[in-house]
Amino acid sequence: MTTFRHFACCALTGGALALSACAAAPLLPTESMQAADIAIATADGEKAAEFAPVELNAARDRIGRARVAVAKDPEEKDVMLARRLANEAQADAELASAKARLARAAAVNTELQNNINTLRDELKRTGAGS
Repeated sequence: MTTFRHFACCALTGGALALSACAAAPLLPTESMQAADIAIATADGEKAAEFAPVELNAARDRIGRARVAVAKDPEEKDVMLARRLANEAQADAELASAKARLARAAAVNTELQNNINTLRDELKRTGAGS
């Protein structure tokens, strides 16, 4: 009976140690960081560096700080900071993409409006519009 108690005590202690080891290693914000990386790459592809450099640089800065936060033996507060920074980086990159799309659309709109004005002027000049 004493051997059984000794075995049970060792098993419980080992289980508690295993659980505490799992609790000590927080899960890294891998998905958040990947999503931010994808959003930054998308913003780059949409020429956000030209149309929204402030937002794109903010995204790059935040994802860099997130990587630093989890680089060496991170504690839970570091992981939480990294996750927040990665989410903010994703939002910044998505804003940069939206601003780039808006700027390109505005440029196309301006060009089309100029073409319409040129055609109107040509019609007035030739008298074909009367």
